[in-house]
Amino acid sequence: MAHGIGRQLSHEVLEQYRFRAMDLRMKKWKVVDIAEAFGVNRRAVTRWFSLYDKRGKGALKSTKAPGPAPKLAIKDMRGILRVLKDPATEHGFDTPLWTCKRLQLIAIKQSGKTLHNSNVWRWLDRWGFSNQAPEKRALQADPKEGERWLKKDWPAIKAHAKRWQAMIYFVDEAGVSLIPVLGKTWAPKGETPIVKVTGNKGGFCVTSAISPAGRMLFRIEREKITAVVHIQFLKQILRHHPRRKIIVVEDQARPHIAKLVKDFVKEHKKQFALYYLPPYSPHLNPDEGVWNHLKNKELKAHQAMTRKEFKPVVIGKMRSIQMRPGLVRSFFYKYDRL
Repeated sequence: MAHGIGRQLSHEVLEQYRFRAMDLRMKKWKVVDIAEAFGVNRRAVTRWFSLYDKRGKGALKSTKAPGPAPKLAIKDMRGILRVLKDPATEHGFDTPLWTCKRLQLIAIKQSGKTLHNSNVWRWLDRWGFSNQAPEKRALQADPKEGERWLKKDWPAIKAHAKRWQAMIYFVDEAGVSLIPVLGKTWAPKGETPIVKVTGNKGGFCVTSAISPAGRMLFRIEREKITAVVHIQFLKQILRHHPRRKIIVVEDQARPHIAKLVKDFVKEHKKQFALYYLPPYSPHLNPDEGVWNHLKNKELKAHQAMTRKEFKPVVIGKMRSIQMRPGLVRSFFYKYDRL
């Protein structure tokens, strides 16, 4: 007869053994024969029968061991959750970012208990937190104005588009540098990998317009953005949709709010409308998603060495984004929830 084998079996297998043992018991099998059939100790089978007789079939179901008691009490955990709602600077740290080490210090301060870094990480994961790169917001931005714009101005823009049967485009400009953003790569521990890139400075300014429908227009600018240059791009949008009315949403950069632009809007008021985002609110412009994707994914670690080599690379990557309507629509995720 085998002894102690049951300890090597999973909870699920042992549960099935217990239920089958009850069936065999009903068929008048002896304890010793059941133990032999399942390769377990006779005392285990006797214990199963006793549990069944006292508490019924439910007592035979598997239950996981509770494990060690958590170091932090529920009130301590709730205290840490409340702290995470604030920037770390409000709790004496020199930057607003939270790290496991900083939360360890908070736990010591609040409860007097020392936690291992891995425990902090595990609890954060259990509570639904993940380690993320934060989104930048200008200090001058007014959060209330941004909320007001989303709740009032954006619905008004959509209503305008519906009346007009118009296309909505969000427009923005960005500079792309010849010196690339570098991602991460695998390398032996202690040996920092080296990626050779150009030391030449320079780059291009790119203007793009994206629509919630997944359309995208762009161009590489040949000169500094001025009101005249900006109007040329707005005309490009109109030429691209000769039979459609167009609504453009953009930030309040100086070339965008110039008198020449306002005169252009008046001149084309039957087919064109222009709305502005709140000041210092690039996070409200989905077109920022284009630049983030272009610089941090498409152009990551590019190997162009001169502006002449770089230009076709930028055009090719922008066309790659342009040809993926689903990707372009994904930049509107904030607006999809409204």
